[in-house]
Amino acid sequence: MSANQAFLLATQRGGLALRRPDLGIIAPGAKADVLIFTGNSPGMLGWVDPVAAVILHSHVGDIESVIVDGKWVKRNGSLTYENYAGVQQSFLQSARRIQQVWKNTPYPDLEGTFSNISQYAQATQEDTLRGPGTGYGTVFV
Repeated sequence: MSANQAFLLATQRGGLALRRPDLGIIAPGAKADVLIFTGNSPGMLGWVDPVAAVILHSHVGDIESVIVDGKWVKRNGSLTYENYAGVQQSFLQSARRIQQVWKNTPYPDLEGTFSNISQYAQATQEDTLRGPGTGYGTVFV
């Protein structure tokens, strides 16, 4: 897929694939969100094709401003949410709680055959560093 095809899939053609001609375009009555990218970050400098620069080389830090439903949600590099510090703390509390649930969840014992195709293999942990290293890896036997 070319960078241009990927861009179209993420915008107008993606909306059409969802049978939503009101997505991915800027027109009266459309539901387009607008992202404004900065072009002066190290990953974005020097590219002749701005679509290729955005699709292949940009990251969230390159998004300068965002408009959703006609409202600024990020402007001049900063989020515009009220009480964003509170949102961050709520997110961190949820993340810690969910991570603890997963940490305390035992791994399942896989026995038998997967989809009547292949036997499950027994995996062992093998350290890839000498001494008491932490370079663990999984070896299937």
